[in-house]
Amino acid sequence: MTGRKENFRDFRKLDNVGVVKFGNNNKCELKGYGKVTNGKFTVNRVAYVEGLKHNLISVLQLVVGTSNQVVFDEEGSIISNKETKEIFFQSKRKGDMFTLYMKPIVGIPYVCLLSKASSHLSWLWHRRLSHLNFKNLNTLVLNDLVQGLPILKFDKDLLCAACEQGKQHRLGHPTVIDSKIIEPLELLHVDLLSLSIRRSTY
Repeated sequence: MTGRKENFRDFRKLDNVGVVKFGNNNKCELKGYGKVTNGKFTVNRVAYVEGLKHNLISVLQLVVGTSNQVVFDEEGSIISNKETKEIFFQSKRKGDMFTLYMKPIVGIPYVCLLSKASSHLSWLWHRRLSHLNFKNLNTLVLNDLVQGLPILKFDKDLLCAACEQGKQHRLGHPTVIDSKIIEPLELLHVDLLSLSIRRSTY
């Protein structure tokens, strides 16, 4: 949870969500939820508590439903991806607290500062958005126009077979000018239908 509304991306204001009770029995009302990201790492469903002076992060929220893992020791903690082993953050222990330094993206991010999306993720969103080209896909990211779209830089590493086939142009049939008909009734245009022929006997 945080008290800085300017750090949110995709913020949703909600009424009567609940309250947060502090150690001194003071209470603050939750104003809504959003996501906070630095372009490489994203924390979803972050609560906005107006007037909160310090940012607090839930370890349970980081690991449940994600591929993240958090490891603590006497010196600090490490937040990483279990599958790729990529380390997102390393925090140092200060007394009984583990301080995490994260500089979130505020306002419109620069595409050159964003992390590059994997090839699988890039083509997944290309197909989800009806084969949208990658230039417009990055525009959606920069202007925060689609909810749920990861704040990453999408690149095209190969050609899309469906897009390539859809952009192919077909030439029409040439107009026949010369005719080889030389006798009347040599060429007939008729509708095909089944005829029942009845033979008469005399």
